[in-house]
Amino acid sequence: MSHYKYVVTAQKPTAVQFAVKGSFTSPYETNLILGKGSRIEVYAITPNGLKSTIDFSIHGTIIALRLYIPQGRNKASLFLITSRYKHCVLSYDSVQQQIITESNGEIGYPGQPRREALNTNLTIDPSCRYFATTLYDSTVTIIIPDFTKPKEFTPPQTLRKTSIRSKEGRKRQTQDTTYPTDYINMSLPDKQVISIAFLQDVLTESTLLILYDDALGRRYLQAFTIDLKNRKLVPGNIVMDHFESDANQLITMPPAIGGVVLIAGKFIRYLKPNHPPVAVGIRPSTINSFSIMNDEGSRLLLGDAEGMLHLLTLTITNRRVEALCFIGLGNISIPSCLVYLDNDVIFVGSNVGDSQLIHVQRTDTTAAENGEILEVIDEFSNIGPITDFCVADLDKQGQTQLITCSGVAKDSSLRIVRNGVGLNELAVIDISGVKGVWALRPSFYDKHDDVLLISFVNQTRLLALRDNAMTQLEAHSGIDLNCRTLIAANVKDDMIIQVTDRNIRLMEANGTNGSLLDEWFPNDNISQITVASVNPSQCVISIGYGRLLAFAFKEKKLELISTTQLPNEISCIDISPIQSENYMESKLVAVGMWQNVGVCLLSLPDLRLIAEEKLAGIIMPRSILMAQFENICYLLVALGDGQFYNFKLDTEQGTLSDKKRSFLGKLPIQLSTFTSNGTTHVFAASDKPSVIHSRNNKLIYSNVNLREVRCATSFNSLFFPDAVALITKNGLVIGQMEEIQKLHITKIPTQDTPRRIVYQEKSKTFGIVTERITSESYTSSTTTGGFEILDDQTFDVLDRLYFKHFERPLAITSMTFENDSNEYYILATGKETDEYESRSIGRIIVLQVTPERKLRVISQIKTDGMTDCIRPFEGKLLASVRGMICVYRWENISGFPSLVPLCSQRVPSITECMTSYKDSIVTGDMVYSIVNLRFDAKTETLLEVAAHEKLKEILAIEAINENFYVAAEREGHLFVVEKCNDDTLNDEPLLETVSIWHLGDSVRKLRFGSLGMNNSDPDRKPEAATTLIFATASGAIGLITDISVDRFKLLNQMQYNMAKAVQSIGNLSHIDWRSVSIMDRKDQATNFIDGDLIESFLDLTPQQMQAVVDGQRGGRKLDKSVEDICKVVEELMSAHP
Repeated sequence: MSHYKYVVTAQKPTAVQFAVKGSFTSPYETNLILGKGSRIEVYAITPNGLKSTIDFSIHGTIIALRLYIPQGRNKASLFLITSRYKHCVLSYDSVQQQIITESNGEIGYPGQPRREALNTNLTIDPSCRYFATTLYDSTVTIIIPDFTKPKEFTPPQTLRKTSIRSKEGRKRQTQDTTYPTDYINMSLPDKQVISIAFLQDVLTESTLLILYDDALGRRYLQAFTIDLKNRKLVPGNIVMDHFESDANQLITMPPAIGGVVLIAGKFIRYLKPNHPPVAVGIRPSTINSFSIMNDEGSRLLLGDAEGMLHLLTLTITNRRVEALCFIGLGNISIPSCLVYLDNDVIFVGSNVGDSQLIHVQRTDTTAAENGEILEVIDEFSNIGPITDFCVADLDKQGQTQLITCSGVAKDSSLRIVRNGVGLNELAVIDISGVKGVWALRPSFYDKHDDVLLISFVNQTRLLALRDNAMTQLEAHSGIDLNCRTLIAANVKDDMIIQVTDRNIRLMEANGTNGSLLDEWFPNDNISQITVASVNPSQCVISIGYGRLLAFAFKEKKLELISTTQLPNEISCIDISPIQSENYMESKLVAVGMWQNVGVCLLSLPDLRLIAEEKLAGIIMPRSILMAQFENICYLLVALGDGQFYNFKLDTEQGTLSDKKRSFLGKLPIQLSTFTSNGTTHVFAASDKPSVIHSRNNKLIYSNVNLREVRCATSFNSLFFPDAVALITKNGLVIGQMEEIQKLHITKIPTQDTPRRIVYQEKSKTFGIVTERITSESYTSSTTTGGFEILDDQTFDVLDRLYFKHFERPLAITSMTFENDSNEYYILATGKETDEYESRSIGRIIVLQVTPERKLRVISQIKTDGMTDCIRPFEGKLLASVRGMICVYRWENISGFPSLVPLCSQRVPSITECMTSYKDSIVTGDMVYSIVNLRFDAKTETLLEVAAHEKLKEILAIEAINENFYVAAEREGHLFVVEKCNDDTLNDEPLLETVSIWHLGDSVRKLRFGSLGMNNSDPDRKPEAATTLIFATASGAIGLITDISVDRFKLLNQMQYNMAKAVQSIGNLSHIDWRSVSIMDRKDQATNFIDGDLIESFLDLTPQQMQAVVDGQRGGRKLDKSVEDICKVVEELMSAHP
C-alpha cells in the first residue's frame, strides 16, 4: 500500500445550483446554461426540448453565475465566481467552436473573514459595466471586468511546498497592498449584509439597494450610490425599516418598472425609492428561487423549499405598481433555481431532486387550485445529495452496483447506479428454444428491417413488423421453415440467402411473391452444413471434417469458387467486409478451429492459408468476427468458456498482431454487430452480455444491464429505429441501447428521506434508515423516521418500523456475531433529553428477518447517549455513544440473547464516522480529526494508539491497512494519514498527514469497491491497487486508487506540465484549485493525482500533447513519447466508466 493516490470522477456532478438563459453560442440562438459544482453545461432551447451543445469543467467550484450582454455586443457572455474567489468572463467563439476567456481575476481582502455559502449575492448595474457581490462580512465587493487589456495566459506560479509532516504553524503569505484595478472592497462597518440589488431604471448614477442588519439586529433597506473614484459607498435614503427577520431576498425588477421585490416568510413587498410600498400576504413559505417571465416585470415565478411553484402578478398602471397577487400553481421538485424559457415552459433546477422541464397549462382557477395545471415534460436525473451508499452484486454476475441514499424530503429516493449499457425495452415476446435470430429488409438498399427470422433446433419461424405490431408469417420469399437456419441475410441484386443445416437457398427478396432462384446441397447428400458466414456477394460454409467451401453470387446464381481442406475441425467462420473501399465482399476468411484450438486467416477467393494463431486451453472458439473500430481493423474471437481474444488485423498483409485476452463471462459467447447513433458496435451475447466499442483507439467492454442473452441482431425498423433484437432465456426482447459506456441510474422513490443503507446477503434485503422531514413543528406523536427492509430485486418495502417521541434512528449495520451464525440488522437510535441538547439517551436494537420476510426484534439495550455510529468488529459490535467508543459482545443470558458491554474509551468529541481494520479502530471526530484505538483481546480493553493533532471535522473515513487511513473533511479536502511508528519522535504516536488534496465537494461516504467488471487481460499482470468509491453532495461519484511510486512520478510531472502548457478555461489555475486553503493559507496538494486532468490529455490537440510531453512553458520534459503517454492514460481510463 502507498500514500500515492489517483482520484477520478466516474459520474460528474448532477445537482443544479445555477441556471441562466440567454444568447451565448449565437445571437440567433437562445441557450440555457447550468452550473453544477465545477461543471458548466450549455443547452440550446429548441421546439423539441433542450439539446446539449457544450459541457466543460473549470478549476473551481462555482458560487455565482450570471449571463449578461456587455456593452456593444449582440451576444451574451458568462460571468462567474468560484469558491476561491476567482472571477472570469467567458464567451463562445462559434467559428473555432471553443470557449474564450475574456477577463479574469482574483478578489482578495487580507484579514477579513470569508462568508461560507455555496452561492452568493450577485447583481449587475444597468450599464453592464460592473457587478456587486458579497464575499466578505460587512463588505460589498464591486467587480469591474477589464476587457480593454485581456490577460495573456501565463503559467501559474508554484505554491510554496512545505513539509507536510511539519507540526509548526505556517506563516501567512504576504499580500500586495496596492489597489487592484478589477475590484473594490467597500466596507460597511457594523452592518451585516443580507441581500443586494442594483436599481435597473436609474441610469444617471448606479444605485445599489442593500438589505442589512445593524449592530442591534434591526433590518433595513437602504439606497447607496457607488463612488468608484474614491472606492466607497455613499449612503442614501433608507427605503424601509423594521422588516421581519426572515425578509432576506431582493429581486431586481426590469427597467420598465424598476425597484425591487423583497421576499419574506409571510409577506412579499414591491419597494422603490420615493414610492409607497406595495405588499401582499402569503402562506408561510421559504421562497428560495425566482424567474421573471417578461420584460415588463408583471409576472414572476417563485419556488419554495417545499417544492411549490407560485405565480406573483404585479398590477401595473403608468409604470407604477398598484397591487400584487400571489397564487400557487402546483408541485415541482424542490428548486434551487428557476428559468422561464418561453411558451409557458419553465426549467426547474434542483440540487436535492431531479431537475425538470415544466409546462404551465392555461386553464381555469379551479384547476389551478387543484394543482392540475403543471405538466412535467422532461426530467433530468440528479442523484445528489448522497448521504450514504452501499456496494452490492445483485445479479451475481461480477458486476457491482451502487445503491445510494439520495435527495431530500419529497424528492428523496434510492438510486441504483450501474456501469454499462442500458436497454430501453420496446417489445417483449415469450418464446423459448431459439438458436439464432436475423433481421431482413424488403430490399438490399432499404434502410429499415421489417422481418425477424428466428431459428430453432429443427425449424424456422418468421415475425414481421406490421402496423407497429409483430405478426407471425406463414411464408416469406423462398425461406424454408422446416429446418434449422444457420444464417440468413439480404444480399446484392435484391436477394435473400438462407443457409440451413441441409442446403444453401438463394431467393428473391420480394415478400410472399419472392421465388427460389438457386439451391445447393452437399454432393454426397449425407454431409451437413455445420457453420456458415455470408456477406452481400459471398458465402463460405463448412460441411464438417475441416472442409471449407466458398461461393459467390453471380447472375442470381450460387457459384462454387473454391474449396479447401483444413487439418482441424472448423467451429466458426466470418467473412464480414471491413475494407473501407469495398463493403460488398471480403478478401479474407476468418476461421476458428478446435482440436488444435486456434484461428486462421485464408484469402478469398482461393482459400489460401495466410496466417494462423494458436489459442491457449482446450475450449474451442464459438464465434469469430472481423470488425473495424475507429479505422482500425480487429479480429474478435469468442471461446466457449467466456474467454475473449482480440487481434489487430492487417487486411492487406493478412497478418494478426497485438493479441489481448479478457473474460466476458463463463458461458459461450456469440458475436454480432448492431448500429447505434450511426456507429457500429459489437454485441457479445453470453451470461454476462457486453457491448464492444472503441474509445481513443482502445477496445472497451461495457456490460449490458441484462441477464443472460443467447444471441442478438440489429433490427433497425421503421417503428423501432436503431433497435436490437435479443434472445434471452425468457424470450425475444426488442429494445434500443442507451448511451454506450456510461453510468446508468435507476430511481426508486421513497416515502421518507433515506439516510443510511446496508445490504444483508442472507435475507436478500436492504436495510434503510429513513428520516421524515416536515415543515410542521414536532410533537411527541410526530413520526421522526423509520427503518425499512426492501427486497433486493423489486425494491418493494417488506416491513417497516416507525419511531416517535422524538427518538430518531441514526445508524444501521448488518452482521453475524462470533458465537452466532444468524445474520442480524443492528439499528441505533437516539434522542435529546433536554432543550439545550446537552444530554441524550439512545437504543441499540437487534433485528432479524423472519422466513416470512418480516422484522422481528430479538433484543435491545439502552445507551447513555445518542448512538451515532455502529459497525461490526471482530464478531462484536462497535458503537459510538456520544463521545464514547464502546464494544459489545453478543451473549446468551438465561436463554435470551443480548448485547453486553465489554469495554469503552472516551474520544475528544462526537464521532461522525468510524471504521476498523483487524483490531484497529479509527474514528472521524466532529472537531478533533482522527483518533486511532486498538482493542486488546487478552485484557478486553480499548487503548488509544495515536491521534491526528489537527482541528478538522471528518465526514468520512476508511482504513486501507493498519497504518494508512483515507479521510474526507468538511472543507472539501481529501487526505491520507499514516501512523507514525518512530518512537523517537514523540512519547505518544501521532497520525501524520502524508497526502492531501482539494476535491471541492462534500464527501459523506467512502467504501471499498469498483464500478466495472473485471475484464482485464489475464495474460498481463495488473498493477496492484486498492480502490475506494466516494459519493458527494453534488451527486458526483468518484474513485480513489493506489498507484506505484514510478507511476506517481510520471503522472505528477505530467499534470504539472499540463497546468503549465495548456491554457485552462477562465485562466483558472489548476495548482491553486487543488491546493489546500484554510483561513487564506494555501499549501500545495501533495501525493495526489488529479485523474480528471490526466484523462483530459486525450482531448488535447496533437500540438498540445507534444507541448505537455516536451514540458513547454516551464515544465520538464517527460521521458516518454506522446504515444506512450496515451497508452498510460488509456490504461487508467479502462479502470472506470
